[in-house]
Amino acid sequence: MSLDKEPRWLPIAPWLFLFVWSAGYGVAKLALESSTPLNLLALRFLGATVALLPFVLIFRPTWPDKRAIRDLLIVATFLQLGHFLCIYFGLALGASAGVLALFAASQPVLIAIVASLVSHRIPPPRVWMGLVVGLLGASWVIFAQGHFSDGALLGAVLGFVAVVSLSLGQVYDKRQRPECHPLLVYVIQYAFASVVSIPIALYFEGYQTEWTSSMVGSLAYLVFGNSLLGIFLMLTMVRFGAISQVTSIMFLVPGIAALIAWLVVGEVMPIDAWPGIALAAAGVLLVLYAPQGPQKSEAEST
Repeated sequence: MSLDKEPRWLPIAPWLFLFVWSAGYGVAKLALESSTPLNLLALRFLGATVALLPFVLIFRPTWPDKRAIRDLLIVATFLQLGHFLCIYFGLALGASAGVLALFAASQPVLIAIVASLVSHRIPPPRVWMGLVVGLLGASWVIFAQGHFSDGALLGAVLGFVAVVSLSLGQVYDKRQRPECHPLLVYVIQYAFASVVSIPIALYFEGYQTEWTSSMVGSLAYLVFGNSLLGIFLMLTMVRFGAISQVTSIMFLVPGIAALIAWLVVGEVMPIDAWPGIALAAAGVLLVLYAPQGPQKSEAEST
């Protein structure tokens, strides 16, 4: 598989990614009924590493140089460890899957800000306006749900930190474009995340996982759906379609995630919270589709 040739299936990738990624919030919340945040994180990364190792032994791809490995580890720190650590702790603290998905929808805004700052430019006013509108929408949903106790508010804050970490990882990967066989990209990142997360989980939490049928099914989805298919789709779109293609429909994530969370764990999004979801989506759309000057092309070229 070449890193330089655009895949033919790229046009449908955003929609497939939308459903794969949206389901991850409700499924992770279901898994946390039988495990703890650090345990789930370690099991996810270990499972993804083990699932990919046989393919490495079969295809024997060429290993990248030290610089590429360094870049891959930096991306993994933000995109894997930082992002999912905050998501799992946010859910465990009581934040709803819908709220965390709502912050995920602000990804286009944060990517625009990060890309501008990395290029030593001040983001245009419409980007800051989009961020403010999005945060107002998120605040609306949080207040409508009334989750202010037992750490739920802190969990929501961690949801915002998670998407910041994800955006940093995406922008860095886009700028550096480490030369590496696609299979080894994920093996290196997940193996690194496993080496970091497993001892931390054992030290702070011990082994705390009950292997129920729902836990097995949830972990299987998080490994093969989110960790393998989801991340593969996201990084492929970032590399071949510009950052905007991976973010252009992220404003739909909260609604779909809320629906899936209702089906999976019975989490109900109050009716009076949906205007907040619409407001957050408006903030994203303001950044993506509002009339703008030449700065857009510069941000996307980073």
